[in-house]
Amino acid sequence: MLYNSFFKSKNQSPYSVKPKQQMRQSSFEKPKKERLRLQLSSKIDQFEKEAILSVVNSKKKSASKRFKTEQGIDIIDDFLTLDSCITKQQSKSRSFSNAFPSNKSADRKSNILNSASKRQKSSNQKQTLDEDQQSDNFPTQFQKIKLLGKGGFSLVWLGEHKTTKMRVAIKQIKQSNSNQAYLREIWFGSHFFDNGNPKPQFKSSVGIKSLLQYLGYEIGSTDTWIFTEVCGESLKNTLYELKGQQIKNEIVFKMIQKPLYLHLKSDLNILKKIIKDVAQALILLTEQRIVHCDLKTENILIKKSKCLNGSYLITQTKLIDYGSSFMFDDLSQFSMATPEYMCPEILNYIQYENGKEYDTKLFKVLSNYYKPWVIDIWSLGCVILEIVYGIPLWLSNKIIVRHHDKDVIEQGLFAVKNREFDQIIQRQAHVVKNLDHYLDNNYSGIKVDLEIRLLLREMLTIDPDKRIAPHTIIEFLQPTKERLRTE
Repeated sequence: MLYNSFFKSKNQSPYSVKPKQQMRQSSFEKPKKERLRLQLSSKIDQFEKEAILSVVNSKKKSASKRFKTEQGIDIIDDFLTLDSCITKQQSKSRSFSNAFPSNKSADRKSNILNSASKRQKSSNQKQTLDEDQQSDNFPTQFQKIKLLGKGGFSLVWLGEHKTTKMRVAIKQIKQSNSNQAYLREIWFGSHFFDNGNPKPQFKSSVGIKSLLQYLGYEIGSTDTWIFTEVCGESLKNTLYELKGQQIKNEIVFKMIQKPLYLHLKSDLNILKKIIKDVAQALILLTEQRIVHCDLKTENILIKKSKCLNGSYLITQTKLIDYGSSFMFDDLSQFSMATPEYMCPEILNYIQYENGKEYDTKLFKVLSNYYKPWVIDIWSLGCVILEIVYGIPLWLSNKIIVRHHDKDVIEQGLFAVKNREFDQIIQRQAHVVKNLDHYLDNNYSGIKVDLEIRLLLREMLTIDPDKRIAPHTIIEFLQPTKERLRTE
């Protein structure tokens, strides 16, 4: 099992009372010359080694080297090539090269995560996460405080280090789950952070402040634990709460807007601040040619402060959940995310790949697919549209909303039966064509100004080549002297 030396006190290890053979090896305890290399425990099976290597080194093409520590644990050089790690018995590649042979950057190895699913399905073990985990299953150097949240494959705990008293967020993932997204999270965190701090090349970047600070990880026999800083509440939970009630054998929801949502109606600068913070993070990801691939209100954390006049200030914005992230230059590493926030050309390609009907015109745009931000910019546009429209895009259940002093029943803009991708694409095209109508006839009560309207037009364009770049968003929202005088 691996553990992070970031949490060790200067003079005492959390495992100083344990027998030597039971001590966990740190993902950061290594010689200075090898500080930037990823250390793998012998407890990680062969698949997990290959998966981590594939994700970490998907853009590396240099010669490989393999080192041995004194303890016999493999340390894989940061420039290790993939070819020696990929087995022949892998599932079909999620590569765009089938359609465009000339696109060499997309002609890559098989999707490692598909191999994970196949390997796990062959196992008879089906373990699920339980909030009542036994205390001895929790990382021993931490005291479990409370449950912060849960997802489809994970639980997030608030933990306090027993020695330093430092509080951290601890994500728990069952290794028996076929979803291996945690490997991507380890890769993403290790790419930007070293020993809990931004790597030197990223310290001057504004966008690093909007990435969740990665502190380390542990890989045990049954669970993987990822340590990060403790941040604010998700944008979704900060804005509203959904309450369901059963009416005539179906669940009908009602949205309860929270104070921050109510203040958005009179102060769009709150929304613009969030947009700028996320755009700064996307600038950094673009420079590294990385795609987050799962931007939505649940994956944006914010901290807010209330002013004396009753208004709110956004003091911190953080992108979280990097389990779907991948290198844009290796589209074979693309991982499935929330379809209602995914751009139409990717949904369309998945249709093609699975032998279903697809739009040939939309498919052709992939032959000139070279801008790393286009996937995440579409998703950010969906986040803004959802906030303005006032109903979650994915909500297929009926929801009661207030409109012109009357209760009406509606659904999410991109919600379709069985989440059929071709129908989602049709809804996307319809909404983009009639965008002004949906902005002006929303259920949030927000009056959209010209800036937000123009931004959404440039983000939610079907042609990815025309989508606005993140640095252009920053320039567009930057206050000018003339605007400041007017305000």
